[in-house]
Amino acid sequence: MPLSERKKKILKAVVDGYIESATPISSKEIQEKHLPDCSSATIRNELSALESMGYLVQPHVSAGRAPSEKAFRLYVDELMEAGPLTETEIRVIDNYFTKQIDNIEDVVGNVAKVLSEITNYTSVFIKERVKTEKVEGIKLVQLTQSSALLIIVTDNNVFKDNIIDLPEHLDDKGVDKAQKWLNKLFAGRTLCEIASDKNEKQAIADEFSLYRRLYEKVLELLVKLSNCADREVITQGAGKILEYPEYSDPELAKNFIAAIEQKQQLAEMFEDEGSNENKAEFSVKIGQEDETLPEGCSVVSARINLNDKIHGSAGVIGPVRMNYKKVVSVLDHISKLLDNILGDDKKDD
Repeated sequence: MPLSERKKKILKAVVDGYIESATPISSKEIQEKHLPDCSSATIRNELSALESMGYLVQPHVSAGRAPSEKAFRLYVDELMEAGPLTETEIRVIDNYFTKQIDNIEDVVGNVAKVLSEITNYTSVFIKERVKTEKVEGIKLVQLTQSSALLIIVTDNNVFKDNIIDLPEHLDDKGVDKAQKWLNKLFAGRTLCEIASDKNEKQAIADEFSLYRRLYEKVLELLVKLSNCADREVITQGAGKILEYPEYSDPELAKNFIAAIEQKQQLAEMFEDEGSNENKAEFSVKIGQEDETLPEGCSVVSARINLNDKIHGSAGVIGPVRMNYKKVVSVLDHISKLLDNILGDDKKDD
């Protein structure tokens, strides 16, 4: 049954008040702040009706009302008003992106950091790559006589946290020759192509027996990159949930932290089968309406397209009593800002 305008106004007042205070809202508080022309008795009757309809709960007989997950859903879908950001908040967000952007990793990291900083929730960036990430070059930087730093450069990233063993008795010229050989084998090919070529390994390893182990190690790393290239999960502010009274319960807090650490399960929470890749579209999952979420949590996310090869979702996970309009406003501002910055970069290319 559709709600009357008065019921909607009262329900919105309860939700807004509860988001701010985390305590049940009384009829007196609603009358004083929102409906001064309405009697307390009328407001109490409306609150009782909303409770019987499943929108409100009353923790104690003498307490006010708190919104249910059903109320938060109606609030997000119909009642929530745009929450403009303050000048300070806009300045903080903009400052994260005024510096020189050297690579996509900087963009992703800054989005996660500023999103958590402004909303005070745990932020998540799900970065998804298309299947065409290509190796541009491989570099060996000799560290000792028997080890080297392997740097793999693709058209999207630079992977340089790999220390590998070198063949015995390999001098500087040998390292240079090995580097040229590795580039001849792998440069210009996609990670997918390299990972799926099962017949090449033995033939090349036999032909170049001196570099066999080196080749196998590089191939192993490239296959690993290919396997994890589809999705990467970046989080910021995992401990912020502990600042909210709902999570003073150690068990709830423990379950939340455990969920954040399971990266692939966390990525599933931010999936939205019904959305397209329009940056302006937001997804809001509230509490137990989505079984992938930890108890008492909601997720708000937006599609983010960084370039034609990398896209994904950015958002926050936090208590059901989340400031949804603030989160949506922050995501909207970041999305538009990235669109302008990356759009300008593409024009310059």
